[in-house]
Amino acid sequence: MYLTKEQEAMLSGEKGETMAKCIQLTVKIGEIYDAKNLIPIKSAQIAGVSYYTVGDAIFSFFKLLSEGNVKVRVPSWLNPAGMDTEKWKEMCIDADFADKQFQIIQKYRSIGVETTLTCTPYLIGHKPSYGDHLAWSESSAVTMANSFFGARTNREGGPSSLAAAIVGYTANYGMHLTINRQPTILVNVKADITSLSDFSALGYWYGENYQSKIPYFTKISGLDVDHAKMLSSAMASSGSVPLFHIQGLTPEANNIDLAEVDEKVSFTNDDLKQIYEHFNQSIKNPELVAIGCPHASFDDIKTINKLLKNRNLLDEVEFWIFSSRKVANEEKAKSIVLNLESKGIRVYTDTCMVVSPAVRNRFNNILTNSAKAAFYLIKGEKTNVNFLSLEEIMELVTN
Repeated sequence: MYLTKEQEAMLSGEKGETMAKCIQLTVKIGEIYDAKNLIPIKSAQIAGVSYYTVGDAIFSFFKLLSEGNVKVRVPSWLNPAGMDTEKWKEMCIDADFADKQFQIIQKYRSIGVETTLTCTPYLIGHKPSYGDHLAWSESSAVTMANSFFGARTNREGGPSSLAAAIVGYTANYGMHLTINRQPTILVNVKADITSLSDFSALGYWYGENYQSKIPYFTKISGLDVDHAKMLSSAMASSGSVPLFHIQGLTPEANNIDLAEVDEKVSFTNDDLKQIYEHFNQSIKNPELVAIGCPHASFDDIKTINKLLKNRNLLDEVEFWIFSSRKVANEEKAKSIVLNLESKGIRVYTDTCMVVSPAVRNRFNNILTNSAKAAFYLIKGEKTNVNFLSLEEIMELVTN
């Protein structure tokens, strides 16, 4: 692998032992994937934040960082934590868990990472530009960056994304190379795709059936950021799909030579129905509605408020919305959030239903409009998950 003089100095330890270990990790990953060089990155998005998922092992890694007194060299942001940092008691998080979680967040903050605690940095002003090289680690954010924004990033692990943030470089392989961004399957979307959950179902179906192959979708009539994040998150969870193209809608779609795409498949209304049925274990006695996987946008929150109208939440049902603190605290969102909370709907930030013990440890029957959430929550031994459209959910849990 070719290294610049600056990179060689890092590797040799001239910039300190911790910097050397970070670039060693970056180089080693590059060697595994036959990368020819390292490339500078514009930003890093770092997973491995929730104490629920990383446990005490993360503190050994932090000890190494403390000894080197390093800071990140590029704008860097954090994935969701295991709790709302202000409402953790309300979420029934115990004090020991909260203490460990605060320690983790503070450590990241001390090395210059912005503690955004969201899986959707692009909703809070951190939109990548076309062609930017990134080191992002959250699966849905990676697919969004590659597909919706035309940036370039592999799905980094938590340690590798942090190492890249510290050295300012990542290995030049995978999604950073144009040759690897070409679709191999053309998907003719014959189903009626309209709601956010429909896009989520399409993504789950594709990932489950075709794994990490890059698709080119045709006959999708519209795509906003919320449609794209639901599609991205579902296909990333069921199949680790890093990139998709949509005819006429995504930034790289017009550069594709479809004559080079040999495999052609269709997504029908029957396929759509089967995905909904796959997750619908029971719609009786729902205990929790969990919305915001990925994190809810302002438009998502506004839509829930609009659907609620003058209806009331059923007494036996909890309704939790997960979003970023910045979105929920926006001036235009404050009155809506207050109205929802007055009706018993709770808006939590900094965390989500997938990485918090507050959901899996307390609720058995969960309703969600996210196939990604359903995919992960269904892994719980006693968890029944029902995947429905938001409109259907609101009808079921309000009167």
